[in-house]
Amino acid sequence: MINVATHSGSFHPDEVFAVATLQLFLGDSDLQIIRTRDESVIEKADWVIDVGGVYDVETNRFDHHQNGSPMRDNGIPYSSFGLVWKHLGEQITGSVEITNFIEEAIAQPVDAGDNGVNLYTLNELKVAPCEMYSVIGSFKPVWGSDKTEDEAFVEAVDFARGFLERKISFAKANIEMKQVVQAGYEAAENKALLVFDEPVNRHSFIEYSDVNVIVYPSESSGEQTWRAVVIATDYHTFSNRAEFPEAWAGLRDVELAAVSGIEDAVFCHKGRYFFVAHSKEGAIKAAQAVESR
Repeated sequence: MINVATHSGSFHPDEVFAVATLQLFLGDSDLQIIRTRDESVIEKADWVIDVGGVYDVETNRFDHHQNGSPMRDNGIPYSSFGLVWKHLGEQITGSVEITNFIEEAIAQPVDAGDNGVNLYTLNELKVAPCEMYSVIGSFKPVWGSDKTEDEAFVEAVDFARGFLERKISFAKANIEMKQVVQAGYEAAENKALLVFDEPVNRHSFIEYSDVNVIVYPSESSGEQTWRAVVIATDYHTFSNRAEFPEAWAGLRDVELAAVSGIEDAVFCHKGRYFFVAHSKEGAIKAAQAVESR
């Protein structure tokens, strides 16, 4: 049995995700989680997470509360999750690219929050994004319930492990899809409008600055349809390079077919960024009508 010690009491995303990472690395069947602040117990543990005041990879100690704990080049200090991921991530994913993706998408936001680093300022809407602290916090015992912090911690770790597994799986699939995207781009004569015979993700085309719209098959309510989708200008924006005609926005079926001239039209999103048709030909015709911004 491998003993993993972390602190008792209230829990946070950093040690939750750090322990989840250990489960992915070591397997969870022979791993025992001990939540304690007893120094004698901590000293005997095989792995120590977010407690103990020591960061030492050789002895499997991953705390960040002591003076002189590591900081990234961008100024975000490491927390226990970031430290564990730094040393074990690539062994879990088998890929530098996927490891870096998890580091940027999950580890850095978690570590920033745990170390009191603000990652955003509110705009005029005054609405904050839902952060991982809120998600993990939802696993904590409800006031007045019989659930213990230790039971809640295990549930939170189970969630975090599943979340990491899914993000890693999606990242692996995206790498494979990029090869399809690149091949389709290189083979196309008209780079502004690309057609694929398998589903692709529009965000995979952001780096191709001359692509405005893509066409690919899609399933809707068990029925095979085709989509024409415009490309976003950036990974973190809702702005697009092109859009479908304003007169099509929000229309569907017969009404959309009458306005667009595409007989098998199904739907045009009111945001004018995707169009659905029953046929490949219909989707291509819609794609040819997009207006560059």
